[in-house]
Amino acid sequence: MRIHWIAALAALALLLGGCDSGQQPAPTAANGKPAIAPGSTITASVVLHDPMTIGAGAKLTTRLIDSAVPEPALVEKTFEVSGNPPFNFSLDFDPARIEASRSYEVKAVLVDGDRVFKAGLATPVLTHGAGTNVQIMLTPEATPAEALKAEFSKLQGRIGGMKAVNGTYTTDTASIAWDAFVETGVVRFVRVNTLLDAGGREAVYYAFGKDAKLMFVQQRGGASLGWNDAGEVIVNEKRGGGQLEQNEIDALREAALRAQRMAQERYDASRKK
Repeated sequence: MRIHWIAALAALALLLGGCDSGQQPAPTAANGKPAIAPGSTITASVVLHDPMTIGAGAKLTTRLIDSAVPEPALVEKTFEVSGNPPFNFSLDFDPARIEASRSYEVKAVLVDGDRVFKAGLATPVLTHGAGTNVQIMLTPEATPAEALKAEFSKLQGRIGGMKAVNGTYTTDTASIAWDAFVETGVVRFVRVNTLLDAGGREAVYYAFGKDAKLMFVQQRGGASLGWNDAGEVIVNEKRGGGQLEQNEIDALREAALRAQRMAQERYDASRKK
């Protein structure tokens, strides 16, 4: 009997010693999973929604953030990548800065020339059952040139609902007919059709922003030019390939501004009648 009491006392001493050691069990979430994932490194793999090869010099910026307070990032790193994904990376973090009650996520942005890739969904890590190994899927956004082309097409599709003015005139070599479309008192779109005396036809479309700045020029069957808000040419395409020279750009720009002035004057005059 004495032996049994000694064994019981020894077991009790071990139990009490464990409680006094200061070691506490990891906090757990309601689903029974650890509230904070163990470790101090996040590993991630970046894939693309649409498979493509990434050019040399592309930059992959990665960030570990508090979902509720994304700035500043807890960790931020930029990597140079190229070739075919997946692109793997790791982020070392300080576990002392992680709170079990908060939510965290990894952000990744890939920039390849004018093309930007971003994730459509959040990628949670570390807390509320999320781990330290994740995959991030990135989707390409429209380039500035693509966005401008889309804006031009949308504007062209809306001219039927705008106020219209038109006119005709002749030169030594051609007969010209034009019509323009006005929105909130500003000329937004002008179509100029030219019948050459020597034979042949030409058609050019001019588009302008709400601030009346020249936005886009499209020659039917020919070149396309587009400007951003800073007045920089970001679309310069010739049919069949190649680009316009500066003197050609200047000529088209001047023709667009002449058409705009002519149409705006005609519209303003019509309102005074």
